[in-house]
Amino acid sequence: MKRFMGLGAVALALVVVSSSNAWGQCRGGGGGGQSASGTTTAAAGSAGSTGTLLTGPGSWAYDVMMAQQMQAAALRQQMAIAAAKAKYRQERKSQSQAVARQRRASELYRREQSRQTLLANR
Repeated sequence: MKRFMGLGAVALALVVVSSSNAWGQCRGGGGGGQSASGTTTAAAGSAGSTGTLLTGPGSWAYDVMMAQQMQAAALRQQMAIAAAKAKYRQERKSQSQAVARQRRASELYRREQSRQTLLANR
């Protein structure tokens, strides 16, 4: 349910971003010209800067992309830590199993020796 709501929020944000004017992301800070020559300049400027509009620093898409990259790096780090912990646990488990086998073998040997001693004393 949360995922559905999150996807709906992302879709709504995309609609709002794509339907609104992009003046807030313009590095010039202006909102277009007042005269006819200014309007064509603004149109040409926005057409030329479309390549960096969504990928340049400060844009929403760039922020999302950076957040995804940071999240991916954090996940890679967590996976590496989890793998190291799993390796450590496996090594400890194999060591404790080896110690348990050694103890069982020595206990069996001790029992066999006491059995042989009891049989010899009869």
